[in-house]
Amino acid sequence: MRIRAHFNHRLVRLFLGGLTLLFMGCGSQEGARHALPGKVGASGELVVVCSDAIWESAAGDSLRSVFGQPFPVLPQYEPWFDLVHLKPDAFDRFWKPHRNILELEVADRVDTQTAQLNIFREKYSRHQIYMEGKARSASGLAMAIADKGRDMLSVLHRAEVERFAALVRLDRNEVIQRELTQWLGLELIVPRDARWAKKLESFGWIDRQLTRMKGGDNHDVQQGYFIYTEPYTSDSLFSLQARLSMRNEMLRKHVNGPTPDSYMTTEMRYVPSYEEVVFNGEFASELRGLWKMENDYMGGPFYSLTTFDKKSGMLVTVEGYAYAPYFDKREYMREVEAAVRSLNLNPVLVDETTAP
Repeated sequence: MRIRAHFNHRLVRLFLGGLTLLFMGCGSQEGARHALPGKVGASGELVVVCSDAIWESAAGDSLRSVFGQPFPVLPQYEPWFDLVHLKPDAFDRFWKPHRNILELEVADRVDTQTAQLNIFREKYSRHQIYMEGKARSASGLAMAIADKGRDMLSVLHRAEVERFAALVRLDRNEVIQRELTQWLGLELIVPRDARWAKKLESFGWIDRQLTRMKGGDNHDVQQGYFIYTEPYTSDSLFSLQARLSMRNEMLRKHVNGPTPDSYMTTEMRYVPSYEEVVFNGEFASELRGLWKMENDYMGGPFYSLTTFDKKSGMLVTVEGYAYAPYFDKREYMREVEAAVRSLNLNPVLVDETTAP
């Protein structure tokens, strides 16, 4: 199996904060006894409900500064979220179920004397993120937005990843899921149309080939997933240098490119972002970066997660990459991240000889 891809020489780095946010409330605030409708709207979109005066003020500038930051480690600039400005009188029942909403208000009332920005779940629809900011002045609202900016990015991004995960679970590849459990004793949820490209003793490659229409033509889109293991000997194996070294070693050995002597590796002209995190109660590390084909001209973004498996005493790495030369890649990478983070090292094992 060989990879085809296209590499653009531009990157802006940004860490995704591992923030845990306490929501100010949840559940419907209007008609709590009635079932909420399903969410609507495009992934990666945030509807901002406010007057033109607020949109064009310091508060609007602060908002665009927060959400216009580059999504981490893509080959070209894409913002964290696309903002859609909506005036309050247009915020009707057709817009209220939108997946992501931020409502802003400037007024001189008792409840606005202290600027605030609160985050809720499921105010108008299921799985919705609803945020509201209010202050006595536009400058106070701007400061509240800047102060909560990292929180908002973290919550909205995680919500989008979880939504992709829920979609994949509805149409998962149960054959690959079962074979992964038998092979390495782990669970990974990948789309039904994914296929094995390679499966060895300690390295697996799952490939997903898609076709998308743009400009009247069909174009290839590819997502792929690597799973590999290594003996755990010390905490130093979680370091950035150790992860990059192992990644490059495994990919050079197992992932060939379309031309002779070409192979996948890490694009090091832009240093990958690295973060130590807790994943399912265990220490883990995350990498976000660009891959390229050595001795060729191809590449794209990747997301990698490494954690410790207590049962086997091994380090387990799962990573996903995207190839979409004619398309924006932000949402493809959120979908990839959803699959990678579905990793479960303690799946329920089913005895097929006794299962009904």
